[in-house]
Amino acid sequence: MSRFKTIEIDFDVHKCIETERRSFDEPPNTALRRLLKLPEVVPDGGYKETDLYRRPWSEDDVSLPHGTPIRLVYNRGRQKFEGRVENGKLMFGSIGFDSVSGAASHLARTRKGERTKLNGWLYVQYKEPGSSQWVPLNDLRQHGRSGEIG
Repeated sequence: MSRFKTIEIDFDVHKCIETERRSFDEPPNTALRRLLKLPEVVPDGGYKETDLYRRPWSEDDVSLPHGTPIRLVYNRGRQKFEGRVENGKLMFGSIGFDSVSGAASHLARTRKGERTKLNGWLYVQYKEPGSSQWVPLNDLRQHGRSGEIG
């Protein structure tokens, strides 16, 4: 899945982005992220170190730090949604969720294409800093670990 999408904008939006640019070398996307108050992306695709001090996401004594990669895997891997923790929310695309089950129930669809109520703890995974392995979020809750990972 590509990280970049093409969108059409009108001339007024274009002018606003251009006005926000700090130099001709600054990409329009950087200016737009600043306007939308999104964290700045560094070349490796991660966030700046200063963004690590943003709010973690917490539920049921489980906490994930800002910037933690997350994904929802449903229907034996036929449906995958990738996201990350951003300022206290589970972000999948532009939608933020407070509850892991709320995210799973909103995103996943049955084979007939209908929404279903899910226990998100069973379907959402995360990556610890420096790891390439996805870990079921439910592992944190079942082992009674509290506080932030990492």
